[in-house]
Amino acid sequence: MHKLTSLEAQRVTSVLDSTLEKLQTLSYIPTEPDADTVDSVVGSLQESGSNNVKSCIQQLWQLEDNYRRSKESAFSNSNFGGNESGFEIGEQLHNTSRTLCRLLRKHPIAMDLLMENSSSRSPALMNVCQYLQDLAAITFRRLSTTVEEEAANTKTLRELTDKQKLSEKDREGLQQNLEFQRAEKDKEVAMLGQTISKLRAELHDITRTNEIEVANIEQSAKENVESAGDAHAARCEELKTETDKLLEAIKNKCAKNAETETALRKRKSKFENELTTKIAAYDQEMGDKQAQIEDLTAKFESEEAELKELQEHFDKVDANTATSDDEAKILAEIAAMDAAADKILGDACVVIQKRARGIIDRAIVAKLKKKKGKGKGKKGKKKK
Repeated sequence: MHKLTSLEAQRVTSVLDSTLEKLQTLSYIPTEPDADTVDSVVGSLQESGSNNVKSCIQQLWQLEDNYRRSKESAFSNSNFGGNESGFEIGEQLHNTSRTLCRLLRKHPIAMDLLMENSSSRSPALMNVCQYLQDLAAITFRRLSTTVEEEAANTKTLRELTDKQKLSEKDREGLQQNLEFQRAEKDKEVAMLGQTISKLRAELHDITRTNEIEVANIEQSAKENVESAGDAHAARCEELKTETDKLLEAIKNKCAKNAETETALRKRKSKFENELTTKIAAYDQEMGDKQAQIEDLTAKFESEEAELKELQEHFDKVDANTATSDDEAKILAEIAAMDAAADKILGDACVVIQKRARGIIDRAIVAKLKKKKGKGKGKKGKKKK
């Protein structure tokens, strides 16, 4: 039973899906097109080579127009029965719509052109498509639901109903509480309204008092303004007289200043001429100085180069002289060392000679002493 129900559900939903697809396809075709829309759609289809689709759409528009006219004529004649022409047009319209759907399914390019040219789709037809989509979902759910699932859904619905009743009771209790609080608030509002009325009465009294005070102040202000206006007129007259005097003084001052300005302009022209002459002389002198400076600079650079060369030469000469002095000093030191060594050798030779001579002399003296001693002995013996 469950498999059979699933098959039936699939068949019904497939029929509904096919119908929904056809309605969505037809929704891209303008129901009441204007001249620009007709030209745009027909031109696009003709350029794409979809002449069959173009002819079918034109036929569909013609049948819709005829069907609309037959309905209007039927309502105008109050003839609600036996509208055979309208029925026949409806059949033709149905067959043309089916043929158009088949053609659009075979020609996806034409379908894309209609989707691009459709500026606005019919809201009523879109609602019908949405209702059919919801109906397909509900039908599939109802047909694919088993008895156990239906019982479970019924139980769940009963529980939800009970919860809704409890919620309704809670809502009634809350409504009563709200009405009670609303009554309390109305009382408070009434008390506040009385307070506001009292405050409005007090405000009216204060406003009335303020109006009287404002009237008095305006009266006094008016009198003050009138007196101030008189004083202002007198003051204006005085100021006008003083202004005339000042204007006359200004005219005289302007004439005097014009003369002074003319003299100053002459002096200015004279000073400018002198300054121009001095500037020209200064420029000439500075030009000569600049030429001298350039000559001195060139001479300085040449002498600096020559000095650099001489400095390098004399540095080399000084280096050679220093080297010669160092060498002479070293030779002198060596000569001094040789002289000292010769002196030491000479002194040593003197000492050695002295030593050798001493030894020789002592030997000679010793020999002489021995010879002298022998001679004295012989002489003594003779005396005896």
